Amino acid sequence: MHKVVVERPRWNPGRGKSGRRNNLSDELLPKFESIKRPHRHRKGLTDLLGPLRRWLQAQVGRPWNDVYSETCAVIKSDNIVRAHVKTHLLEFVQRNTFMHEGKVSYLSTGRGGGIRPVLLERFVRRVFYVHPQTGLLAKIEPVSRKRLNAERYQPPATRRWISRNATLQQIQGLWFECHFEVVPVGVRFRAYDHALERVVTRNELTRRDKEYCLCTLKRQLSKRELRRFGLRNASNPHSSEAQSSASSPCR
Repeated sequence: MHKVVVERPRWNPGRGKSGRRNNLSDELLPKFESIKRPHRHRKGLTDLLGPLRRWLQAQVGRPWNDVYSETCAVIKSDNIVRAHVKTHLLEFVQRNTFMHEGKVSYLSTGRGGGIRPVLLERFVRRVFYVHPQTGLLAKIEPVSRKRLNAERYQPPATRRWISRNATLQQIQGLWFECHFEVVPVGVRFRAYDHALERVVTRNELTRRDKEYCLCTLKRQLSKRELRRFGLRNASNPHSSEAQSSASSPCR
């Protein structure tokens, strides 16, 4: 394995001025120059890590202790090349895991830090982890950036339905109890919506169960009602962010 991963041919920078200058005549070559000087890219990382990753993929479901013992029996640390391969092996596996709120997590020491779920992270190289309860080697399935952002940065809820035609809605940072009426389909419509606080058409109304609902009445919640429903008004109710969230219809 160490020969497959490390002993890979070096790439040739070519015959141009950026590489070996053996295409130049003797008159254009310098009289005194070191051997390394003609090469712009003198060294490159050419480790072939695909076979190592595929071997770990074949070990998924086995105890990590057995997998690591077999690795140490073959890739011994008495040679710097083999120790380099073992370093790559440990970079692929997230070993320091623990259970937190029912999820396999790890303690991040990077920017931001804190406890983070393993399965919701986008690692640069780590694609496997050790389950803290079973000790088995498992794979970290890739998570799309769209799903990751949706789960990480969920916007705060600004509407809560309490009955068929009534809802608790946050408008400009303040919570109101809004009552709706269903608008019939097939007729021209244009009316004032108390939740949106403007005259709207049918397409701008609130939708629920494929029905168009018009807010005909709203009432601000008292402090007792806020505590009962577990709600809280915004510190700056007339902020631009609160106004923009209230003006956009919820579909």
